[in-house]
Amino acid sequence: MGKQASKLKPEVLDDLKTNTEFSDTEIQEWYKGFLKDCPCGQLSKEEFKKIYGNFFPYGDAGKFAEHVFRTFDANSDGTIDFREFLCALSVTSRGKLEQKLKWAFTMYDLDGDGYITKKEMLEIVTAIYKMVAT
Repeated sequence: MGKQASKLKPEVLDDLKTNTEFSDTEIQEWYKGFLKDCPCGQLSKEEFKKIYGNFFPYGDAGKFAEHVFRTFDANSDGTIDFREFLCALSVTSRGKLEQKLKWAFTMYDLDGDGYITKKEMLEIVTAIYKMVAT
């Protein structure tokens, strides 16, 4: 743990440039913001839910945030590091349609079996409804 360097190593920056749609400057700016919110360099599920909930103050975003967190947490270690965060952000904000569909499918496919069942669809839709309900 502890405070991380405020600049990314050149090899990390190269990796992120290759795997995201962000420029050097944008990557560095996102990194500064990430470290401001997550000084240890990792974002826990609880921290993520709290941040996500701020965007939906009149609903309950908790369950939906858990699903988004699971999808961001590419290595399933229970935290989101900067690389996972930026790659997911890149796909959702600037990715090609195919990438966005694959990302959304992963979120809806709760058990990871390659299929979205009626039960899984209902789980996500219910979570969305709770999040936006006033």
